[in-house]
Amino acid sequence: MLVRRWLDAADITDPVLRHCYTTCVRELATADGGTARWHGLRSARAEARPHAAALLAHGCRADRCVDTGPVGDRRRRFAAFADDTWAAFAAGGSHDPVLHATVHTYRTFGLPQSVVEDMFTAMRRDLDFRDFATFEELRRWCVRMTGGPMAMVYRVTGAVADPAQELPVRELSVFAQLTDALRDLSEDLDDGRLYLPLEDLDRFDVRAEDIKAKRWTPGMADLVAFETERVTERLHAAAEVDLGPLSGLWHAHREHMAVIIDAVLAAGQDVLHRPVQPPLGTLLHVWRPLMRTVIPC
Repeated sequence: MLVRRWLDAADITDPVLRHCYTTCVRELATADGGTARWHGLRSARAEARPHAAALLAHGCRADRCVDTGPVGDRRRRFAAFADDTWAAFAAGGSHDPVLHATVHTYRTFGLPQSVVEDMFTAMRRDLDFRDFATFEELRRWCVRMTGGPMAMVYRVTGAVADPAQELPVRELSVFAQLTDALRDLSEDLDDGRLYLPLEDLDRFDVRAEDIKAKRWTPGMADLVAFETERVTERLHAAAEVDLGPLSGLWHAHREHMAVIIDAVLAAGQDVLHRPVQPPLGTLLHVWRPLMRTVIPC
């Protein structure tokens, strides 16, 4: 099994830890439509993959608590997961495999627990959702929700060498989150969540009530074009960022987002009725060159 090679490369020899990290890898098999195993695992060096898997699996579990199951049950499940997470950090481990591996990764790399607290704070806002008045409000939420976790994945994979290099990663995470909001607009609306700033709706004379009712009004096309252009401008700026010899992950993430943005624009009114799903083959084409650099693992 390839995971055994990854664990060997990471010098993880303890049988309990090996089981815990293997569980994390298995839980990522279907995450994010199956693409998490590409950009989270197969694009990293073998010794980094177990740790990346732990960070991603922990985030995916938290997401499931907040986004799936009966709405009335989500708050209870998330509170229990958060309590279990902090208990695991306090004890230095857990009987839960994902939590045990997560704590081990945080301790191995000296990662700040404030990243988890920020992510949990952002998720609590989702549970008691209110519309974002401005883009700046959305940006702050994105940094808490995605910026820290994304920067930690970059750190454990060696894509950034020092904290100063994490700043552009955290900023790109804002636009990665906005890309997801456009891609998953219909699903979020089904959950009563609208991740587009109200000030942007006002700019194009679009009413939040119409979007939430999934009505495509005259200003919607301009609104979607505005939001996609906002992401595209950031992607062009990101193309100039040099993260050193391991910047391949950065540019693959950037191209991945560009593919989704193109698909959002092509979807037109359908963005209100179904999630945008670019062909998996197109996304794989983005990641394949990076994955080839770490073959045979």
